[in-house]
Amino acid sequence: MNYDEVKEMVALFNQSGNQEMQLETSDIKLYLNKRGVQDVQHAPVAPSVPPTTSMTSMPTESTEAPMAVADDTIAIEAPLVGSIYLQPAPADPAFVKVGQTVAVGDVVCVIEAMKMMTEVKSTVAGAITEILVQNEELVEYQQPLFKVKEG
Repeated sequence: MNYDEVKEMVALFNQSGNQEMQLETSDIKLYLNKRGVQDVQHAPVAPSVPPTTSMTSMPTESTEAPMAVADDTIAIEAPLVGSIYLQPAPADPAFVKVGQTVAVGDVVCVIEAMKMMTEVKSTVAGAITEILVQNEELVEYQQPLFKVKEG
């Protein structure tokens, strides 16, 4: 996400009726807030959150191991909340299919949040054993999207 995209996101947030927004991707952490200091202290967020409309962005490195699933597979999880797209365009084939082998870093889907598209890349090398979401479904942060058998 570049500076102009962040700037546009802040402008859209300021025009919206939302009081608070948090976005976290593999590249940045962004927290926006329109509330005063007193409201922020009672909100269910870290106490070091800055008051009023503010923007904090910083690169993040994912040091967590992929989530192991009970059936000897590993889950690829959503890095943010948004609408998931399992194919690049409606007429195009899916990024991945069950049985397909993926390498670490291969794009497996795209998540749209606030008109911004974020590629979701595989965190593990192996074969896709299950697709856990439907195209255009709303997904939550860290929701399992795919099961992958390592190897």
